[in-house]
Amino acid sequence: MAGSIIVGALMEKAAEIRGRIATLEGEIARERESLTNLQATLRLFDPTRDANTVKPRRARLRRTSHFAQGEISSRCRDALRDAVEPVSAEDIARKAMAEKGLDVEDRKLRSDLLIRILWGLQRMHAAGKAEKIGHGLGVRWKLAITD
Repeated sequence: MAGSIIVGALMEKAAEIRGRIATLEGEIARERESLTNLQATLRLFDPTRDANTVKPRRARLRRTSHFAQGEISSRCRDALRDAVEPVSAEDIARKAMAEKGLDVEDRKLRSDLLIRILWGLQRMHAAGKAEKIGHGLGVRWKLAITD
C-alpha cells in the first residue's frame, strides 16, 4: 500500500520534470532560431564577419524585488566594514535576509541572493576595495588595505 503511494508520487514528479524539460527544449529551439536569423542578418551587413566567433555572455540577472537598486552592493561594503574578521558571502546573505524578514532557510531565495552578493564582492575585488581570502566554498572576504 505505502509502496504504491510512493510510486505514484515518484511518477507524478517524473511527469512534472519531463514537462519542464519539454518547455525548456522548446525555449532552446526558439532561441536557436533567433540566433540563426540574427547571424543571417549580420552576414548581410558584414559578409566577412564570422558570427560563430561571438563568445556567449551570461544573461543578466533580473532585479530582485526584495532589495532596492544598489542595496546589495551597499550591504557588501557595510558587512566588510563592520566585520572584525573576514566574512563569507553566505554570512552576508543570511544577515541581509534576516534583516529583511525573509526566510533564511529558503534555499532558492538564499542561492539567488548569494549569487548577487558574490557578484558585488567580485566587483569590489576588481576595483581593489575588497580582498578575497581562499578559493571555492571556503572563500572569505575583507576590506582591502589601502595606503
